[in-house]
Amino acid sequence: MRRIPFVLLTLPSTLVLSSCAATGSSGEGASTWSPPTSLRSLPVIEGLPDLFTFADGRKVKTPDDWGRRRKELEAVLLYYQYGSMPPRPDRVIVVESSRHPHDSGLGTVELLTLEIDSVKKLRFRAALYLPKHQGRRPAIIREEGNLGRREEAAMFLEKGYVFIEYARHDLDPDRDRVIGSAQAAYPDHEWATLAVWAWCGMRLVDYLETRDDIDLSRIGITGHSRGGKMALLAAALDERFSFVVPHQSGAGGAGCYRLLGPGAETLAQNDKPHWYHGRVRWFSEMEERLPLDQHYLKALVAPRALLCTESLDDEFANPLGSLATSVAAQQVFELLGAPQRNGIHFRRGNHSTRTEDWARLIEFAEWHFFGRAPADRGKYWQATLPLPPGFADGKLDRPLLPASGKAQTGKLVPPPIPAKEAEFTRIGSPGNPPDRNHHGQGRHGAVDETFEIAVRQVTHTAYARFLNAVATRDPVELYHPAMATGPGAIHRFETKAGYRYRVRDGETGTPVTHVSWFDAVRYCNWLHNERPVGPQGPATTEDGAYTLGGPRQAGPRKSGARFFLPTEHEWYKAAYYSPARNGEGSYRLFAPLRSDRPIVDRPRPDLVSPLGMAGFADRIWEWTETPVGKLHRGLRSGAWFLGNNRQAAGRFYSNPQIEYPTIGVRVARSAGPSAR
Repeated sequence: MRRIPFVLLTLPSTLVLSSCAATGSSGEGASTWSPPTSLRSLPVIEGLPDLFTFADGRKVKTPDDWGRRRKELEAVLLYYQYGSMPPRPDRVIVVESSRHPHDSGLGTVELLTLEIDSVKKLRFRAALYLPKHQGRRPAIIREEGNLGRREEAAMFLEKGYVFIEYARHDLDPDRDRVIGSAQAAYPDHEWATLAVWAWCGMRLVDYLETRDDIDLSRIGITGHSRGGKMALLAAALDERFSFVVPHQSGAGGAGCYRLLGPGAETLAQNDKPHWYHGRVRWFSEMEERLPLDQHYLKALVAPRALLCTESLDDEFANPLGSLATSVAAQQVFELLGAPQRNGIHFRRGNHSTRTEDWARLIEFAEWHFFGRAPADRGKYWQATLPLPPGFADGKLDRPLLPASGKAQTGKLVPPPIPAKEAEFTRIGSPGNPPDRNHHGQGRHGAVDETFEIAVRQVTHTAYARFLNAVATRDPVELYHPAMATGPGAIHRFETKAGYRYRVRDGETGTPVTHVSWFDAVRYCNWLHNERPVGPQGPATTEDGAYTLGGPRQAGPRKSGARFFLPTEHEWYKAAYYSPARNGEGSYRLFAPLRSDRPIVDRPRPDLVSPLGMAGFADRIWEWTETPVGKLHRGLRSGAWFLGNNRQAAGRFYSNPQIEYPTIGVRVARSAGPSAR
């Protein structure tokens, strides 16, 4: 991908105050933050940026301090990611309305057309589902394009809530390079689509303030996917929202830019640039210099109620990153005396909104609107994914548990010693050209030298042999406890001589997972050093193909390395390149790589590439050697994953310290004499 150079930045003078104007506040105590003169002046931040350090270096110590600090966070978020918003308009009025009974018999549907500003006269539609209950009622808002047909509305009517939809596309049509009516009406503001939608939600609250049937102290907002990004932004900037539920909102929402689970959407891959201000794209593959992360948004919600609802299977929405930002924001909720108002809930399943999700929203609202706490409060603060060092500094009520499957039963046996450690296939045709640039994700596959790559990923059997050889003490934690669950499990036993490792009989050929990038490098060093037995050190794991300078520091591949991690180019060539007998070869593109149109075909997990690599289309992401900025390493898989229909073409990357149930490793080796 083309890297965007460092550039000088300028800041419109009105920007830092825009969020105050949007919420109708006075602007007292507004931010003194100003943007840097150059990206070079931005520090490298490997963990999440500190919420409690002012721009001038002072520390937040009291709630009053936080009130001033939050203005800085607003200014940073708007400048880099969302753009500036217009001030609150002079009015929001109804210009068209109609009513009809709701199909459930539980209330009435009121369809409205609202007009914003007496001069601009912007119009958007809304639908209010009104319960039969009398008096002021709590309200839950969500954005929607097809008004008046939501099945879940009955759940809210039954509880006596007003359920409200508004048509986000009326002010911004969600198309790249298309100027919506709101942006045309306010040309002096450089706001992007998410900011327009959030501003529209704020204007809906302006209207609700004119009604006598809304409890203005109990207004919530929610949304799914891009709508979840919008909802979180609206609640962060407008304190009239007392409750927000971003659902599977991912990058730009509840997710994290620095901590990326496998298959998570990245700044580099985002194909909806109009959602964000262009400045945030400067940090594509340079996330370490990004002066913000999404815990800023969550912290701005405190002490109001926040519930992030996620799916463990929706990897594109980065459930791991959402957990990290919730953990980071928790310290603000605690400072403000509201530790239980920050919630996160996980389920299994795809990228969708289910009845279960609405039930969780209502239960959390009942708790924080009316004090009706659920019997199991712990389900709203779940830590089902292991956070790596540097991202788990907040307090968790539960231990970090692996997200892999249930423990299996079966006989445990010592790992057998096969005749060959792994089967390799030769990748020739050196000097081949790269593939074309699919979906703007860069050109990959060009390799100048012949090499060999393992036909399949490293197995539980092979990794257990490695552990038995070098990890009787395991000071750098090559073994992850979650390896004891799922198919082909590796169990660790403590003996007088140290740890010993055994695998489950009959399932020993399955790919090992929960392997960090550093674990994978140490495994390559062990192979390079001809599989010695002994404690971890330069002769076994800490030197060889790579030199390690500590638990999480590794140098580049050495010249003469016998075994190594494939680069992204090497992996891509082995998976997709097809050499020709006469003339130049080509790339055999398995779905969904076939074209630049969205493809709905799923590749079969048993596919074998033209060059003989197997297993590349299963649901295991594989580490590559390639660095992506200072924080990440490239991941590759040819499989279909939830949340995006172009994953095989996309360039994904993750933090090298992550040990995850869907990340494994495949090794490559030089094309010299075969290693034993």
